[in-house]
Amino acid sequence: MAKTLSELREQLSAIEPDESTYEGIGPAEVELLQSLLDDEQDWLAARAVHALSRIDAENARRAVVSAAESPKMEVRVAAAASADLLPAALSDDVLFRLLDDSEAAVRKFAIKAMSNRNSEAVRRRLAEIADSDADARLRRVAQQQASTVAEP
Repeated sequence: MAKTLSELREQLSAIEPDESTYEGIGPAEVELLQSLLDDEQDWLAARAVHALSRIDAENARRAVVSAAESPKMEVRVAAAASADLLPAALSDDVLFRLLDDSEAAVRKFAIKAMSNRNSEAVRRRLAEIADSDADARLRRVAQQQASTVAEP
């Protein structure tokens, strides 16, 4: 049986979220989770992205990809952090977009979500960031991540 919006809000409101925070949330809750992406509480909207990324359903994956375009930085951070849970092509779409985000926090989480399953184009973008990003901290994070991302 699908959860109500109230039940989802309560479940996602755990003070210390962990994997159990997302237990029992599935395809039946996708529409409600999508409605939470616009919640006035940015942290709750971000948790909705994390929940969506754990659901094996096309509409949930599309919602995570669209979250990468959110005006809310916290939602874009959650989309970046969740990119590694998406199929490779969708992960590439999210990461390629967020590696050039205007917010350093979003770019950092996008860098950290990269793996050897990402496309050559995304890995080239990581190498460019490691070589020449204006933010020295992000260059270091990208250099570290690039050293762990192997050729597929």
